[in-house]
Amino acid sequence: MHLLKWKRILFLTLGWLLAAVSLAAAAIPTIAVEELKPGMKGYGKTVIRGADIETFDVEVLGVTGTETGGYNILIKASGPLLKESGGIAQGMSGSPVYIDGRLAGAVAYGQAFSDPNYCFLTPINEMLRLFDETDPRPSVFLPKSTPLMVSGFTADGVAHLNEELSPFGLTSYAVPGGTDELDSVQLEPGSSVGVSLVRGDMVIGAIGTVTWTDDEGRILAFGHPFLQHGDSNYFMTNAWIFASVPNIQSAFKVGTLGKTLGRISQDRLSGIAGKEGENAPIIPMYVSVTDKDRGLHKSSNVQLITDEDLVPTLVDGVTYNTVSMAKDRKGGGTSRIRFTITAEGEKEGPIRLRRENMFYSATDIGKLTDSELNVATDMLMNNRFDKVTIQDINVDVETTSGCEVAEMLGATAPATAVQGGILPITLTFKPYRSEEITRTVNFKVPDKQPAGPMNLIVRSGNATAWITKALSRKNSRNGAQDGGDGNSEDETAMFQSSQRQFRDFLTEFNDMDANNEVIVDLMPTYGDERPSRRAAARSAAGSGNAMGSALTGLLKGSKYKQKFPLDFIITGESNITVDVQKR
Repeated sequence: MHLLKWKRILFLTLGWLLAAVSLAAAAIPTIAVEELKPGMKGYGKTVIRGADIETFDVEVLGVTGTETGGYNILIKASGPLLKESGGIAQGMSGSPVYIDGRLAGAVAYGQAFSDPNYCFLTPINEMLRLFDETDPRPSVFLPKSTPLMVSGFTADGVAHLNEELSPFGLTSYAVPGGTDELDSVQLEPGSSVGVSLVRGDMVIGAIGTVTWTDDEGRILAFGHPFLQHGDSNYFMTNAWIFASVPNIQSAFKVGTLGKTLGRISQDRLSGIAGKEGENAPIIPMYVSVTDKDRGLHKSSNVQLITDEDLVPTLVDGVTYNTVSMAKDRKGGGTSRIRFTITAEGEKEGPIRLRRENMFYSATDIGKLTDSELNVATDMLMNNRFDKVTIQDINVDVETTSGCEVAEMLGATAPATAVQGGILPITLTFKPYRSEEITRTVNFKVPDKQPAGPMNLIVRSGNATAWITKALSRKNSRNGAQDGGDGNSEDETAMFQSSQRQFRDFLTEFNDMDANNEVIVDLMPTYGDERPSRRAAARSAAGSGNAMGSALTGLLKGSKYKQKFPLDFIITGESNITVDVQKR
């Protein structure tokens, strides 16, 4: 018993020493929720203009919750500062509140459309767990969150960004860029802090308030989650507040993010945590856009965070906004986009996606222009095969208000061709609101093409009618011979094949036909149905991959497929039959 007693005393002493060391490092005394009583008074610290920290009065109304479920401290705030700010505003989240000179917690939660002077605090002891605990407890109340502040965006760019951010529950507002006065602003309890997602020529981020700091440069802020992405890599910045804007639902601060000071590494229910001096990994991105109608050029040079969920949305927002700045008009038109993404997969190794294509839209060419770029970034960030790190994104766009689209009216070729020879094919096009034009492409006849009729499909890179016809013909024959109903339900199997690897998707993306390409290929034939019956039998047995492989091959084309890029978008298709002779 005597030994056990001394062990217990030693354990308690060590625990007290560790707590004392932590508090000494923080240099901020704290008060536990068990010590708080209704009627106790104190003050909070925040910024509602510039970078000047001011105080407001606080009265404790009570403590809700349990040790198991977590505590919340209900307070009423008052004073001249609150009258000026319109009450507890979004952006005050994280504002430290001191009772009896000790830190009690951070402004965090309220309820929409209620008295803005009342709010809940997240206890500081729960926030301190962010440095060593990954499962803080939730709150049932509404976070006093901050809308995203963006600079360098057009009105159309902000509207588009908000559309893309809506699944994350985020809204953005355009604000002026940073100010030189932020160069010397340091982070301390009560100061404004920024969580930046994009920095450079465009800025996207949220503003809150610092709750706690220590001598090691660690900070706690917000008192509630930003996006609740857990382990995080956001840019930590200082911030400048223009004003606190009253609002019928909840007042909110309007400000701008300043220079990067460190990294936010935790984003959890009880707040965000980070450290000054640390660097978050980045994705460099450069976008260049030329409006051909006016000869005007705009470019954007930014750095993005590496969050897998957010990267596709951020890339989309930056690209769309740069296009919006260059064309400086609403409406449709034609665009040409070239982009390259370099990346590294943990298993795949070096990855390079390169794509060039043309698009036309009668309503909003900006949304369509980067559609394939969105697919590419989403494929890299959210694939099921490999963890990918994007190293660089380069985008080049040209736009015009014109409709650079032409319909293929027909294709002709000499009546005969030789094996291994060149077959000139003359194409007739009808451009939009213009006279007919012709172009000639030279198809190389396969060396081992059998003598006799050779059936060719000549189509646009974006035409799908030939696939539909081929599927219909194939399914019709299988339906007659295999007892099927003639529909194409098995088409979905091509997307479900467990045999497909990440490299297959990457290769197919790079090799996809473009909208401005003429595709010439051998027409598929279905003279021998026995392999298809065997495939159908395997599919019925549960493999589900045979038809998928066949359809994937049909979309890909034969090994003799040849592409011929033109300077306009092509629609339509044509069939040619020529007689092949031996050389």
